[in-house]
Amino acid sequence: MSSNRKPRKAYRPKPPGEQLLKNQLWRVAAVFNPLEAILNQLETAGTIDVTTCGKPIFKDAVDGHWYETPIAIMGVVDAYQMHQERIGIDLGLDPLRQLANKLTYDMPIFQADTEACRACLKRMKAVTLNMTADYARQMIVDFQIKEELMKVAA
Repeated sequence: MSSNRKPRKAYRPKPPGEQLLKNQLWRVAAVFNPLEAILNQLETAGTIDVTTCGKPIFKDAVDGHWYETPIAIMGVVDAYQMHQERIGIDLGLDPLRQLANKLTYDMPIFQADTEACRACLKRMKAVTLNMTADYARQMIVDFQIKEELMKVAA
């Protein structure tokens, strides 16, 4: 009876770069946890950390460095803007842009703003989970090239 069955296929794992990010959640968390921590602080304490000059900043829990909040938010938004143009979808990134602008110009941030940002992050995270690690890495490199070209053009 065993001669009628097909032999089992050998297990061949994909190379790390071809694996979906939903199988590498620590990478996804490295992008989204800082953004969610900013929203958590805004919702729970109603505050944001600032420098002595009044610039909004946040501390990355992974590397321990302080970064300017609006610049970090806009970096993620710009990268996902490039991604949505590539694949032809609309992630609705405007709430995060508005949050970055409100932080830049010291405007009040309301509960509706943070809720819209959370919904946006949820959409972004869902798209990210279906990316491969190679695609995400290439997206970052392409974004860095775009940033450098903008500096040269300015």
